[in-house]
Amino acid sequence: MASKFWAAASSEESEEEVTSSSEESSSASDDGSSSGSDSDSSSSSSSSSGSSQKKGASRFLMGSSDSESEDERRVVRSSKDKAHDELRATCGDIKNKMHINDWAAIQTLFDKLNKQMERTQKLTQSLGVPRAYIRMMCELEDFLNKTLAEKPKLSPTNTRALTRMKQTLRKHNAAFVEQMQIFRENPVYETEEEEAPSPSESERGDESERELNTEEEEEAKFKQVRTGVVQRPKDKILSMDPKEITYEMVQKKLGEIAMARGKTTRVDRQEHIEMLTYLAGVTKGPVQKVEILINVITVTFDMNQPTQNAMTVPNWNRCAQTMFDIMALLSDNRQISLTDSPPEEERQEEPEAGAPTLVWGNLGAFLERLDDEWNGSLKTLDPHANEYMDRLKDEAVLLALAQKVSEYLEAQGELAKLAGVALKRIQHFYYKTDVVYSAMRKLALQQAQESAQAQEPAPAAEAEVMDGEEVEGATELIVVKIPADFTLPESCAELVEQLARVVYQHGNDNQKGAAMLCTVYFRCIRDDFYGGRDMLLMSRIQDQTSQLDAKMQVLFNRTIAQLGLSAFRAGLIYECHQCLMDLYGTGRVKELLAQGIQQHRFQEKTPEQEAAERRRQVPFHMHINLELLESTYLISAMLLEVPAMATLQSSDGRKRIISKPLRRLMDNYDRQSFTGPPENVRDHVMAAVRSLSTGDWRRAYQYATALTCWNLLPQKEAVLGMLRSKMQEEGLRTYMLAYGRFYSSLSIAQLCDMFELPERKVHAVVSRLIADDGLPASHDQPTGTVVVHHVEPTRLQTLAGTFSDKASLLVDLNERALAMRTGALHADEDDGDGRRGQDGAQGGRRTRMGGRLGGAGGFGRGGRGGRGGGRYGDRERGSGFMPESGFGGGVFGRGRGRRQNTQRDDSNMTQLGFAARRRA
Repeated sequence: MASKFWAAASSEESEEEVTSSSEESSSASDDGSSSGSDSDSSSSSSSSSGSSQKKGASRFLMGSSDSESEDERRVVRSSKDKAHDELRATCGDIKNKMHINDWAAIQTLFDKLNKQMERTQKLTQSLGVPRAYIRMMCELEDFLNKTLAEKPKLSPTNTRALTRMKQTLRKHNAAFVEQMQIFRENPVYETEEEEAPSPSESERGDESERELNTEEEEEAKFKQVRTGVVQRPKDKILSMDPKEITYEMVQKKLGEIAMARGKTTRVDRQEHIEMLTYLAGVTKGPVQKVEILINVITVTFDMNQPTQNAMTVPNWNRCAQTMFDIMALLSDNRQISLTDSPPEEERQEEPEAGAPTLVWGNLGAFLERLDDEWNGSLKTLDPHANEYMDRLKDEAVLLALAQKVSEYLEAQGELAKLAGVALKRIQHFYYKTDVVYSAMRKLALQQAQESAQAQEPAPAAEAEVMDGEEVEGATELIVVKIPADFTLPESCAELVEQLARVVYQHGNDNQKGAAMLCTVYFRCIRDDFYGGRDMLLMSRIQDQTSQLDAKMQVLFNRTIAQLGLSAFRAGLIYECHQCLMDLYGTGRVKELLAQGIQQHRFQEKTPEQEAAERRRQVPFHMHINLELLESTYLISAMLLEVPAMATLQSSDGRKRIISKPLRRLMDNYDRQSFTGPPENVRDHVMAAVRSLSTGDWRRAYQYATALTCWNLLPQKEAVLGMLRSKMQEEGLRTYMLAYGRFYSSLSIAQLCDMFELPERKVHAVVSRLIADDGLPASHDQPTGTVVVHHVEPTRLQTLAGTFSDKASLLVDLNERALAMRTGALHADEDDGDGRRGQDGAQGGRRTRMGGRLGGAGGFGRGGRGGRGGGRYGDRERGSGFMPESGFGGGVFGRGRGRRQNTQRDDSNMTQLGFAARRRA
């Protein structure tokens, strides 16, 4: 009984044995049979007895069935081995199809092979490529070239498959060129391995170990080629005595590093930086040292791509410190000059002391790249974290470096490059208020003082690199030291004006335009609205907005937004609304100001467009507060729109819309069935609109001042006082227009008490309404009242007004149709003939930023002006401020001003009606 039990156990263990090849399984079975020879008879008897019983639960304990052979074993293989077997099987199928020129099947199997290849790499978790796959690619490429050379007769299906396979394989094998080249140099075929004589067991074990090691080395080599990182032994020049290193050896290494630029694989930039840092300490003269330091900057720039990610802080610090070292060498050796063109002949020895020498390099381009990398790093950081504030402190390094480069370029007489550096310096100052500039100046001077007090001029990182330690650990210790002679003037206005003068004298058109916009922005944040407005109008840059690049368009939009905020702080409500209305008319304020990306329902952007827009964004510390901007625009629109709505009610439904965004918000607000207390900016403004439309200026003022964005203004009390007076005036005007017709007379004293205005101001507002024919009334000075005239226009007067409107519209359409037919639309508009005489003053007053903002010229659309304003005023035909990214609708670019003809016709009709009434 015991022998039967152990025999059954041995048979079950032999059946469940796990093997990797047929030879191992057979040898294992031989060993098992030899060890268990005593129990052969018992096991055979048990198997025979078990085979005779085929019913019941005992049949599941049988060793084998009758249909199975005794030599077969169940093999359990891992998923990795199965994946490799499937890969080899597909390669075998491709070889079989190659013998019969079945290119349609080859194409199908090729796609299957690539999918199996991806699955194999996921299972093995390796970046390497199996040798069987590389072997198949080589054979398939050779067979394809052979077939194309022989040009056999194939069926149309196979011909199309061959053509497609030719294009597909060429693109596919481009990623495996180096692996295929290594395989062709040392091919190993499976057939050769199979035909080799079988050695003994000990020799087989040794050979398997050697083959395993060889395969591991080959896989590691393929992985290195695939990832582009190849470990190489360090150059022998690093271990040589510095005295043995000659000038030619250093130049040779510089040439090798220069030749490696542009390559993306099998190049270790960190090793190049280590080599250049070492060579900088063993140079034979200042000229060669300047060349090495310039190569350090270029190699560091090559370590990252600006379109993907920003430069790391250690690399940025290394570049900045290297540029300071270059500036120190150039100041000590005046005979060395930098040039944009590389020298024609390589130097074989160090030039003589004092001899003029040209070295390739462009300090202005290096400075611009550092500035871009600094801005890029700020965009990737959280603006509310401490890292952002720490990174902002590096701005002092940029300013000190820009000052040094400016001094060098001015001494060399390179005025064109000097203008570019001056513009970069302006772009660091134009958005700063006096308080921010003072804080930055104090920090920069403190850093310069600390650098002057430091005893060790060389950074510790450079000393560690010279000792041969790892560069990655050394770069963390690099601290850029600002030169001790770095200074900043106390007045930021004088500095910006001086730099702008340099750009105006020596810069190109784009640089001059950018400097002008920065200067306007600088004046606006200091409440010089009229100075900024006049400079902007004289530049005529609004006429070329469609030709500007994306950065200039963003700067123009930011300047216009700041101009509107300046006008609001000065109490110029109409000018503020005209500046901001087109920014908010498009509904894409964030995109226009480059302060974020908005997702639109009916617009999809490609990844390239999104990446370009993200690169165009401005850092957080340069943002204009959107809540303050929205509050300013909506309140200015409210102060203009509410009296217009009252005029609309009292004039029998004539259409006059000043702010479409505000009207849209009002319609949505009126359609709501339930309105709770105001929460955001729009809710507060809508509640203020409702209160002001009834003349309740006190409640409207409470809603407007409840906004928290007013705390961002340094002159908060003055702005709120101005807003209070504007609310009182517009409340009086709205009350008179909406409810004046219900009175026979109104007391001036009572109006003064209701709106808390002086009698002189109330008299001025009412007189203006009477003069503009908005209120049919007159002053009764003895009694101190305003007498309202309840005279309705006659039927004839009403028909005359309607006829005047239709006739004016008909003339306008005929002129436009004739102009489009003859193609003289733009020529007629540019002639500026206008409606000679009667509508000149009114047209110039209704230009986009005409009237107070721009006189007869002005910015945008308007009524038909005289010669000064052009036929349609001085308008913008903007086709959108932003380029390919879908920025629609241009600032100051929404029309040609003929839309304002209705206002002129409305005023004509009113004049006609009331004139006839007076005559009656």
